[in-house]
Amino acid sequence: MIAVLALCLPVLLSAAAPAADALPALSPSIEADADYLLTTADFMDAQFGMGIEAVEERESQVLVRTTGAEFAFDAAASALRLRQRLGKAREVAVASFAPGALADLRVARRGSGAVLLQARGGALQMRVNADSLLMVRDAQSLAVSCRVSLQPGTVRQQGGDFLFLDEYGGLGTYLATGSPGAGTMPEDPGADYTLDADQVLWIAVAPPRPYDWDASCRDRVVWHWSRETGYPSDAQIEEWSKYGNLLLQQAEVMLWKDWMLRFEPRNGLEEFERVNRTCERLGMRNYVYTSPHYFLTGTGGEGRAINSFEGFTGWVPGDGRGLNWPVFLAEIRKVMHEYKPDGLYFDGIYGNIVRTYLISRKAREVVGDDGILEYHATWSPPGGGVYLPQIDTYYTFILRGEGCPEMYEDPDYLRYFVSTHNISNSIGVLCNNNDYQLTEEFIGRLLDNNIRLHLIPGWLGDYRKEALETHYWPVLTDSLRPRVDAACARRQEAALDVWRAVVEAARQDVTGLREVYREDFSDPALALQAGPAPADRALQSQPPADPVYLDAPGGWRAYFSANSEGSLRAAEGVLEIRSRVNTCAYLERPLPDNVVAVQCRIRCPRDGGMSWGPGLLLGLGPAFVRIGPRADNRIGLDRPAGQSLVDGYPADTWYWVRLHLAAGHALYEVSLDGVNWRLLRFESVKPAAPRRLLVGKIANNGQNIEYSDLGGPGVSYLDEVRVYARPD
Repeated sequence: MIAVLALCLPVLLSAAAPAADALPALSPSIEADADYLLTTADFMDAQFGMGIEAVEERESQVLVRTTGAEFAFDAAASALRLRQRLGKAREVAVASFAPGALADLRVARRGSGAVLLQARGGALQMRVNADSLLMVRDAQSLAVSCRVSLQPGTVRQQGGDFLFLDEYGGLGTYLATGSPGAGTMPEDPGADYTLDADQVLWIAVAPPRPYDWDASCRDRVVWHWSRETGYPSDAQIEEWSKYGNLLLQQAEVMLWKDWMLRFEPRNGLEEFERVNRTCERLGMRNYVYTSPHYFLTGTGGEGRAINSFEGFTGWVPGDGRGLNWPVFLAEIRKVMHEYKPDGLYFDGIYGNIVRTYLISRKAREVVGDDGILEYHATWSPPGGGVYLPQIDTYYTFILRGEGCPEMYEDPDYLRYFVSTHNISNSIGVLCNNNDYQLTEEFIGRLLDNNIRLHLIPGWLGDYRKEALETHYWPVLTDSLRPRVDAACARRQEAALDVWRAVVEAARQDVTGLREVYREDFSDPALALQAGPAPADRALQSQPPADPVYLDAPGGWRAYFSANSEGSLRAAEGVLEIRSRVNTCAYLERPLPDNVVAVQCRIRCPRDGGMSWGPGLLLGLGPAFVRIGPRADNRIGLDRPAGQSLVDGYPADTWYWVRLHLAAGHALYEVSLDGVNWRLLRFESVKPAAPRRLLVGKIANNGQNIEYSDLGGPGVSYLDEVRVYARPD
């Protein structure tokens, strides 16, 4: 990596802040970008209301105070105490380092936006940014244990990345580079790391900046999207100005020529400027679509760019790597300089936190502290419900929830994913561009969680206009803040009860529960074979309207997807599952409504699959939770909102896995011996009926579909199915 940096980033790593044209044409690697963020003289100035407020050096101690947090380093104790200053003033976590790791700690450089620290003669490098993000890298292997001081309302994990939040803030830990591997337990929440030499760890305290209550009540967005025009007429803008003071022009295809490759006004500069002038005349601000995720220049994917709705068959995939972020940065600088909108809208960014953080900060530089930035972040890096508040905080608006209206009933989803309150403190907006009913009750729940709505012009012709006029806009006053504060206090109190119940359920195991079903796969009559694959090998990309099930002994029924070439066979107390890797082959049975736990033992060899690997699924009405080992040495934890992955579970190993319902949550648990269990995640669920049990190769989204690459033949194994209910 050092050689690459020397060749590709000589200007970036110089002592002076780099000029815009000095950025490389493409990023050489995520490691190079992470190194740049850690060591650069760039971002040394305060930005977007976040600054370094104090730096104090004493013997073996350094305290760095940011707008949102305090980082108190104690070299003698090899410890770091992290405190929140916003949301609630309190200690949020203690990070412990290996003895001697912080020896000779000193401040190497300081500015109004960052402090660079060194220890052991520069072997350990750390950076505290004004947004309360700490970056750590050691030239040697480094052990770091981070214990959280609060009782989280939610614990989210994706690989080695964690996010611990309650109503008033929290902590995130992220492996910016290198291989993941960390663990957490509810009784002692936190994350433990053994970092490789030069591996970069980020630790984030939330919230990084105060919430802008005035802007959240004052600024109302009219969200325009069209297949006809990217440029609304003056009459349309005048009508919309009665309901909003910000105009979001998304209409990507109709707004720009070659919208996936460059940004040139489709209808010419004069038409673009007409919209600017009209908005200014009517007291509106105007911001426009420019997406990092769908910007393909320099990625090698330029040939798949689309530029017209003529013959449109669907949106083509973007590029989540972000290696072309410097090219995109040059393009948005051009947009802001030459076309002069008031800001930018990003429809997704990248799949990694390093480049997403970097381009977010650069974008805020481009639009300025007073400019508008919106991030359509339905899925955010690193994924699995985990995100970095220090990315979101640079945006005026965070828009989440597209395509998943089934999650709008999940209080955990609304509070800790859509709402940004006391997390990033940007303005959280629900992406309600669907037919979900805007009832008084639902709008009330959004407001209690401090969530906003954009106005879609089509709503002006139906009941939603009246709903906003009656139940939403009148509430956006000074009276909203005490209402939100009161709702926070109620939820925080309830969350403590939930936490205690979850911890108790994890400790109790299945003690006190009643076993209502057991399957040891000892019946050799359980032997089923899939039918022949379709002659044209058509992919089963949609769940069949009328799926065909096969009856199986013991009250089971079996399902094979079209191209599975699968078989299910009981032999010597084990269910052997053979099928093509990325297809479905499973057993299913109904469960009594009082079932609260299901478990089994699973082995996934190297050819057993990943997202279509062997698993245990508990169906809860239309929803589900699923757990299973994967061929890539991880455990997959699935639910309708997506997938989380936990590292450190080698393939071709027998694991006991369990799904356990307690206190309105599903607990995902794993064991190596069936006796000592580890809680990997707990997820808010609605304990609906009917309940059903699936075991075998099940798609990670719980649907009867196949992956676009069917894969070759594979085998996996499952046994010892147990089902538990509460005592009568």
